[in-house]
Amino acid sequence: MRNINCHKITVIMNVHNGEEFIAEAIDSVITQTYQNWELIVWDNFSTDNTYKIVKSFKDKRIIYFKSDIFDKLYTARNKAIDVSTGDLITFLDSDDIWLPTKLEEQSNIMQDNSIDFCYSNFFQINKNSKKIFPSRAFYSYLPSGRIHKNLIQKYTVGILTLCLRKKSLIKFGISFDPRFSIIGDMVFVLKLSELGNCFASQNCLACYRTHHGNLSKKKVLLQVNEMRIWFYELKKIGKWNNSIYRSLENLTNYQRARGLISKINFFQTIRIIFKIKNLNLIFRFIVHYLIFYFSKINIFEKKSNHKKVENL
Repeated sequence: MRNINCHKITVIMNVHNGEEFIAEAIDSVITQTYQNWELIVWDNFSTDNTYKIVKSFKDKRIIYFKSDIFDKLYTARNKAIDVSTGDLITFLDSDDIWLPTKLEEQSNIMQDNSIDFCYSNFFQINKNSKKIFPSRAFYSYLPSGRIHKNLIQKYTVGILTLCLRKKSLIKFGISFDPRFSIIGDMVFVLKLSELGNCFASQNCLACYRTHHGNLSKKKVLLQVNEMRIWFYELKKIGKWNNSIYRSLENLTNYQRARGLISKINFFQTIRIIFKIKNLNLIFRFIVHYLIFYFSKINIFEKKSNHKKVENL
């Protein structure tokens, strides 16, 4: 049974120059089976056609804010939360999409007042909105309850699937850390999971889009730098626990290795592998390295063959 008016849900969509995908993202909100929502589009000083695309949707529930300056993502997230009026808060970036029952299912979950936040599984899609092969849920299993230690070992919360109570944010005094550009979602959810209770739906309720913008080496290296800043501060305030955070440090080294893969030689690669200290991540890195290596060989061979044809 559908709860049409049980909660008012705020959807926060932060965007900067999002003209390529934002229409599809907004449409996935409008077509939700659950209709008691407001969509706050927080335009972070876009210079493309984002404004025109948003205004082409004639729906009074869509509220558009244009920032006069360019803010970091997590400053913009906090500003959007400040103007929200919903009981529940959700997030959808302008390049991702929701499946039609996302808000309905999460509204039903949040009828249990003991739950501070919920999240779900999701699919991966490519630039053309096609599911990436194999077409299956991104995670095999998602934990519920007090999940902080679970997330330290394996982080599984996609921000596009998160739904939380606004009053829980106020009660816990949690906000996004405005210093970060990449890891702010994870740090925010880890703080929330330390204090709050959650429920995880194993259903896929959203689609995360992979494209050149969110796969750039620059972002990978920035993420590594931000993780190191975060580690340093945890140690400084006495919250560092080697047994708990070792896996995050290994993940940071893995991501650093991936970011540098095109710039290091074979011996540097071997040395960086030993810093990962996690068999699963080492295996993933080796697979990624081999894919990169053989694709590089194929590109070289194609160029050589092309030159031979030209010489003929």
